[in-house]
Amino acid sequence: MQPLGGNNCDNSDFGAGLANAAANGLARVQAAPNAVQRYIYRSLRNLRSKAHPVQLVHSRRFRISVLGLMLAGGCAFLFYEGRDDRQSLIAALSAKAGFEASSLVVNGAHNLDMDIIKQKLATQLGNSLFDFDVGEARQHVLSNPWVEQARVRKVYPDTVVIDLVEREPVALWKADGVVNIISADGTVIAEAGLQHMRLPQVVGKGANDTASEFLSYISRFSSITSRAKAYVRVADRRWNIHLDNGPKIMLPEHDWQAALAELEELNVRKQLFERDIVQVDMRLSDRLVLKMSPEQAEIRKTAIEDSLKRKWHRI
Repeated sequence: MQPLGGNNCDNSDFGAGLANAAANGLARVQAAPNAVQRYIYRSLRNLRSKAHPVQLVHSRRFRISVLGLMLAGGCAFLFYEGRDDRQSLIAALSAKAGFEASSLVVNGAHNLDMDIIKQKLATQLGNSLFDFDVGEARQHVLSNPWVEQARVRKVYPDTVVIDLVEREPVALWKADGVVNIISADGTVIAEAGLQHMRLPQVVGKGANDTASEFLSYISRFSSITSRAKAYVRVADRRWNIHLDNGPKIMLPEHDWQAALAELEELNVRKQLFERDIVQVDMRLSDRLVLKMSPEQAEIRKTAIEDSLKRKWHRI
C-alpha cells in the first residue's frame, strides 16, 4: 500500500514542509492576543512533533489542533478585521451567558420619573453589560433638568446603578403665561404642578436669575413673607411685592435690603398691612409714599373738607 500522497511523496520532505509551514504560522501570529498566541503555539508545536504524514492525519491531536486553529483564526480575524463584528460577537455571547444589562437601580431620585430614565437608556439596556457605555449613559441622565449630578456604574453580572443628586426647587417662575419650577441657579426644571404650589412665586423677565438671593434674604422677615402672594421683577432692575389682601410694596433698585428691614419694622409697630392702603412706594430714599384705596381716599378727602369748613365758620 502506497503511503498517503502517492509514489512521489517523500515522507521526510512532507514532514519538513509541514514543519516549515508551522514555523511560518508561528511567525504570523506574533501580533495576536496573548490567549490566542498561546493556543496557536501549542497547536503548531504538536504538528511539528509528528513528522510522518499518515501518523499525523490519523492523530486525534491533529484533528483537535486543526479545529483549535480554525477557532483561533476566527477570533484573530474578529480582533483585527472588524471591530463591529467583534463587539457584536462579544455582546451576543456575554448576553447569552447571563451578562445582560437587565436590571436598573436608581438612587437619589425623588422627583425624577423612572420611566424617563429608562427611555434615555433604552438603546443600551437589554444588551451586554460588557458593552454598556457608562459615559454615554451619564450624559443621557444629566440631560434631564431635574439632575444636577450623576454617576453611572456597572455591577456584574446584570445590573446598572445610577447615583444622582436632584436639583432642589426654590420657587415658581411665571413668565409668558407659563409657570415653571426653578432651582437656586435659575435653571428651569419642569412645568409646575399642583404639588409645587407651596413654593414662593416670582414673576417677570430675569426673575429666575435673581430669585435665589432675593428669596434667601427676605425669608428673615416673616411678617412680609407670610402675606406675600408674588414677587415681581420690574425691568430686571428691582422688585415689587404683592401681598395677599394687602398693599403692593415697591422696593428701590438699590439698598432694597435696608428697605425690607424698614418695612418689617413699620408693619410690626403700625400694622401697616392692615390699613386701607393699596401701595407703599419705597423707591425714594428720603420718604415713604402711601397710596390709599379710592374709597378711603374719598372718605379722607371729605373728612378734610368738613374739617376745613368747620374751621372757616369759627372765624
